[in-house]
Amino acid sequence: MAHALDLHSSTTHRIVRALVVAGYVVQNKETERYRLGLEAFLLGRAAGQTLGFDAAMPLLDGLAEETGESVNLVVRDGDHALVLLRVESKQPLRFSQPTGTRIPLYCTSTGKALLAFAGDLNAEVARLGELERLTPATITSPRDLLRDLEEIRSRGFSINRGERVPGVCGVAAPVLGSGGVATAALAVQGPEIRMPDDRIAELGPLVMEVARAVVASLPAGYEI
Repeated sequence: MAHALDLHSSTTHRIVRALVVAGYVVQNKETERYRLGLEAFLLGRAAGQTLGFDAAMPLLDGLAEETGESVNLVVRDGDHALVLLRVESKQPLRFSQPTGTRIPLYCTSTGKALLAFAGDLNAEVARLGELERLTPATITSPRDLLRDLEEIRSRGFSINRGERVPGVCGVAAPVLGSGGVATAALAVQGPEIRMPDDRIAELGPLVMEVARAVVASLPAGYEI
């Protein structure tokens, strides 16, 4: 590898070790050979799924510029969501979530938007199993989560106040495909101190509007 990259062996070793620590590369203890790790697989899958949705990047850029907060677009990945597109806030205090990150469905704004518009709510909640408490605000009761999802479906957008990360607030709307089922979700995320109730009331309809525009921006023939 060092020869192919024209790098000193010690430099190559440091790079490989960093990739191992990050999960992008895994070493076989018996053969001492390396292979791609889970994080590389997830990143590659995110890149593949981004095709088509990347046409929506100008919309995400515009939403981030208008709100001053970070914006991301996710798709469902089993009982998790996978971050496909991301625009970081320019403000010093912001929430960062890299592309390729897998996040829980039940305690994130985008995840709950996906769940609320996935079909049978009772079945969706049941398949999640035990809901791990990540913060004092995490919803751990299936009954409470079901009630929250019903409200989200009625309102059209989801709200997350510190359910996964303390002090972080998110407002998300589903990107609806055929049959009104969410195939992606769009969110504005930022610190709770910048997202009081009155601002959330403004952000909800705005995120819903941009989520609808995302569908319209997709290339002809691209089905969601």
